[in-house]
Amino acid sequence: MESSQENTPQTDTIEIKVYVPINEVTERQKGMIDNAIAKHPRDRKYLSNSAHSEIFAPSKNDANDIIEHAQAQNWEVDFNEKARKITIKINSEDIADQNNPVTLDTLQFLSSQGDIHMEVLGEDQHAKAEDITDPTQKTGFVKSNQEQRVGRGRQIPIQEPAHGYSVLEIAESYNFPDGDGEGQTIGIIELGGEVQQSDLEKFFAEYNTPIPEIQIVGKPTTTPVNDNVEVTADIQVAGILAPKAKFVIYYGTTILEAMKAALADTENKLTVISISWAGSELGYAQQEIIELNNVFHEASLKGITVVGASGDNGALNNKAYANVNVPVNSPYVLACGGTQTYITDDKIAAEVVWNESTQQSQIGSGGGFSQRISQQQYQIKSSQEYIQKFPKFASYHQAGGRGIPDIAANAADASGYSIVFQGQWVKVGGTSLATPLWAALIGRMNQNLGYRLGFINPYLYELMGSSSFHQILEGNNNLYVASEGWNPCTGLGTPDGKELMHSIDSLE
Repeated sequence: MESSQENTPQTDTIEIKVYVPINEVTERQKGMIDNAIAKHPRDRKYLSNSAHSEIFAPSKNDANDIIEHAQAQNWEVDFNEKARKITIKINSEDIADQNNPVTLDTLQFLSSQGDIHMEVLGEDQHAKAEDITDPTQKTGFVKSNQEQRVGRGRQIPIQEPAHGYSVLEIAESYNFPDGDGEGQTIGIIELGGEVQQSDLEKFFAEYNTPIPEIQIVGKPTTTPVNDNVEVTADIQVAGILAPKAKFVIYYGTTILEAMKAALADTENKLTVISISWAGSELGYAQQEIIELNNVFHEASLKGITVVGASGDNGALNNKAYANVNVPVNSPYVLACGGTQTYITDDKIAAEVVWNESTQQSQIGSGGGFSQRISQQQYQIKSSQEYIQKFPKFASYHQAGGRGIPDIAANAADASGYSIVFQGQWVKVGGTSLATPLWAALIGRMNQNLGYRLGFINPYLYELMGSSSFHQILEGNNNLYVASEGWNPCTGLGTPDGKELMHSIDSLE
């Protein structure tokens, strides 16, 4: 008898990913970690590739327990040791039986949940302090389409670069230190999109500058126009400011996957990583949040400054309540917000919080307080001062979550960056452009200082309110308002690059 659609059992597959914890850190390794992060950047001894691999290797005992259990069930299992990830594939027929039927749809729905704790959120959608500090209280949410390009891919056609702000003009207005990025390697995390060589040729020819060296690791799974313009902007913005740096594009299906590829890269000595992809932290399982934070911590120990875009949809982030994005909810990421900048004669004439929202859409600088990750010591004073000035926002910070963003740069469509896309000059805005701008600034500062800044956040907060930053005092992001010091719209402000570099170097 031939088999048919009717009498063939359904054997769909559900995939489960498990991140394996590392071995217990020894006292010697603790000392190595302290030397890589606790001191001023000039005095740090960052982890080598071999030291990183030694300290952050997955626990073989934990891995073997998981693998043996899966094999005993005859499940397909794969262990990616570099990524510390075990992938288990289970056929639906291996779980469901006639006495206890479980449909694949049900399994997929359960798998799509975060770490659900039903009592955590009330009607106001605010986490409580214990949700962050008590690891047994996991704030979980149904996952949505997690990670998307922060930029909206909107291009405004212009006849020539002078009809928008050139990247060099914006950098000059922020008093960037001289430099070309020589000796720096800048990684760019991408989940999709690609850049055309002809666009690079036309853009860099305009400034009589050779195209920088670009290496690609992996390949994009999708290449929609909106992502293509954003990837193009990444290379053109950072590349024209650091043309002698090497650029490495790491493709992955998730930020976590691409970051792990970057950390596993022993060929290139990364000094900066730029990430302009994001997803609301409310859409992640707690295990994912923890593992993401782990990889950013590891990057800091290797002397890599990770810069991320805070988002382009204001404080509400396209939801009905305040929320912030991954990856910038990690305290080891330098979170970059957005401003609208008015430049005259290469000087900033005025600068306000970026907010181009309409009745139909939320468009502006992302920012607020994390409900998943607590603030570190370096941020406590700045958050407290803001809440003291604006007690009406106290409920949003009751969990003591990390404040976002840390810093900012020009991001508005109205004051957009001039780039070349599909052979034409266009004007593009978004925190996804402010982010590679800051990545290039870090690269130039590294070059001038002669050492890698690495995890720089605590030192930036020591300079709060100083001349190292242009403080943004006007505007809002559809909830929070601008203020001197730090605020959840533009952080500490936009940079005075030379002053910032000298101030960091003078700190102890």
